[in-house]
Amino acid sequence: MLEANTDLIRIRAHHLLCLQGFQGYGYDKEFTKILGEIIRVFKSAPSTKIQIVTDADDICIGCPNLIAEECVDHLKIKKMDSNVIGNISLEENQVLTIKTALKIIDRELRFETIKTVCEGCVWMDKCLFFINKLN
Repeated sequence: MLEANTDLIRIRAHHLLCLQGFQGYGYDKEFTKILGEIIRVFKSAPSTKIQIVTDADDICIGCPNLIAEECVDHLKIKKMDSNVIGNISLEENQVLTIKTALKIIDRELRFETIKTVCEGCVWMDKCLFFINKLN
């Protein structure tokens, strides 16, 4: 179980979108549990520090698609991360609070970029972040 005082949580750039649209679905129970715990920490402590990464993060740890510390679909996933970082004022390895990162996403990420980032995501039709941005 993650604690709100965790020193630093590593988050893939595209997971900043996923965190906002998560409804309890996941690749398996372990993945869903970890993602839910990270979201719980962020909601209870919005000043939690995160590091923006473009490789396996603290959410990926529970993913069945993570093999030898790399996603089986790593080229597609890295492209998603690059699209997020390339279109807003976040940088790889940047450290900031989750609250600040989400404000940047909300303020700077345009719907056209979101569509590009999320294209082909198996959760797109269930993701509240994506659905809310449609409206």
